[in-house]
Amino acid sequence: MTWEEKSANLLIKRFGSRAFSTEEAYAALRTHSRVKGGYSLGSIHHLLYALCKEKELLRLGRGLYAFPSSPAIRLAESVHISDKLVVDLIPGALAEAVTALKSKAIEFMATGPSVLAKYHHYVATRLLHLIYVLNGTGEEAIETLRGKHFMALLNPSLREIELTLETRPEANIFIVREFSSLEGSVEGRALLERALVDSYFETTRRKTPFPEEEVARIFVNVFRNEAISLSKLTMFARRRGIAPEIAAVFNVLKRTIGKPKPLSRASPKYVTEFLSYLK
Repeated sequence: MTWEEKSANLLIKRFGSRAFSTEEAYAALRTHSRVKGGYSLGSIHHLLYALCKEKELLRLGRGLYAFPSSPAIRLAESVHISDKLVVDLIPGALAEAVTALKSKAIEFMATGPSVLAKYHHYVATRLLHLIYVLNGTGEEAIETLRGKHFMALLNPSLREIELTLETRPEANIFIVREFSSLEGSVEGRALLERALVDSYFETTRRKTPFPEEEVARIFVNVFRNEAISLSKLTMFARRRGIAPEIAAVFNVLKRTIGKPKPLSRASPKYVTEFLSYLK
């Protein structure tokens, strides 16, 4: 077995399909006796690059990686695959939409509350599904979804979504937004940290009519049941210009779930209002 294969197997056993950083991979390999010695941060960078090139490792963002949950990767039978990273999609319309988009080889990421289904306090009878796609592929994504008789909107405003809800009260709605990159996507589904950041941004900025109270409850449920990484939250939040707000939410939830402490008067209005919904 080559050095690369031995190292990859050790990383799989250490992280499963959980996201990890370059520094975490370096620490894990440096402390393992069978491959100890001769490692440098540069060699770890080279290893991760090679694994990504061979499609054995997914690059989720700058310095952030995960092994896919496919058994085709070198997974020993004893390796535990966490369900934290690849969040179960709501069955039905969203699952069918995901299959349709994959069939067209469209790069996409289902995110927001629709992929945080098991953390909802209430599940509505109709849903707004949030799908991010790469710039320039939105029209194809919309055509694909409409070809399956789904109601889909490309880069809609809040008012456009509300009008559609009024005129199509029986339909689930797919909100498709274009982005330059889809960091934090694993096989078309957002990491928990990315889904939380997107949920917060979409609801506090009034981009999507998700109830802010329900998104706050989702945050509470996720933090009660999962080990959420501040570094990953910050990385995704920084891309959206809301890192201080997400850090404030993280700190409140990690200290006392459901008992937000008072914030300074200088705190952004968005996060102050959001924290008021945590009960």
